[in-house]
Amino acid sequence: MPPPPPPGLAERERRWLEVFRRWTTLARSAEPLLSDAEGDRVAQALGELRDDFRGPYARWLGDLEEGRCRLPQLKPEAMKGLLLAWLSDEVDFAFVCTGCGLEYPHHRAPPLSAWKCLPGKRPLVGPPPWYDLPTFFRACPHCGASDYDVEWSHQVAGGGRGWQELDGYVGVDAGRRV
Repeated sequence: MPPPPPPGLAERERRWLEVFRRWTTLARSAEPLLSDAEGDRVAQALGELRDDFRGPYARWLGDLEEGRCRLPQLKPEAMKGLLLAWLSDEVDFAFVCTGCGLEYPHHRAPPLSAWKCLPGKRPLVGPPPWYDLPTFFRACPHCGASDYDVEWSHQVAGGGRGWQELDGYVGVDAGRRV
């Protein structure tokens, strides 16, 4: 006979299903905003996700399931931007907004030799940004917080973040290391 499930597992599973349903509903809400070509790319990525839980969206959904980020109720335009950004070959890593808990991709930076200072800026003098670097988002697509008010998803462990008390957060599996 298998051991009983850990306490809270059923509640956590319920929250995960709610978040996953929200994600699919948000993806559907963004569909009318996609061009035919964008829709085809998103559909291909969704197929990879459905068939083998792989592809560009697997990391985001995996981090949601593991409690490394949160899925707030997004506007269709924000979800469209996220769906397309995650498809890019230029995704380097992901940020989690410290304000709302949304995870969104960070654009790969060019080699340091190609970095150009923004007009009137000097490196490390005054507030960032200092360089003209490619980005998917200049601010959090949900709450508008600066893209400097972020942490990496692997840094999110345990509690202490206000967004972890809001809907759209699954919670941390006590049996898993986040």
